[in-house]
Amino acid sequence: MGDDSIGSKVLEQLSSELEKEEIKVIFAETDTNYALSKIDDGDLLLIFDSTYFNITPGTVTFTPIEEALTRELCPIYSQHEPNLITLLKNYKKSVRGYIVGIEVEKIYFSLVLSESLEEKFIDICKEIRQFIYDVRRQ
Repeated sequence: MGDDSIGSKVLEQLSSELEKEEIKVIFAETDTNYALSKIDDGDLLLIFDSTYFNITPGTVTFTPIEEALTRELCPIYSQHEPNLITLLKNYKKSVRGYIVGIEVEKIYFSLVLSESLEEKFIDICKEIRQFIYDVRRQ
């Protein structure tokens, strides 16, 4: 799905380095039940996905999972239902962490990223890598 794949592409880029640091990387994509089966209470969880907040493409946002779990008036929309946040809430998983969102330029059928995300890809990976290590130290 073009830019919608940005979260997976960033994790593919970083996964070997992260695993060497004993950071477990799980590629669940649309299989929310598989993802849920890999999450234990007490885990530090980082969910990577694309966002469409109508901000500059390539902008990385970090939303605390606790905030997403308590949102009642502002639901999280996903073409994949139920989404992982809903499952975490329904199964009362006690996790902390962030939803790491990467703003898309457009959603379209393609195997490649848009030109703007492709140009920013290395910088996006650097920003996210630094965030992961900073959060891990907390």
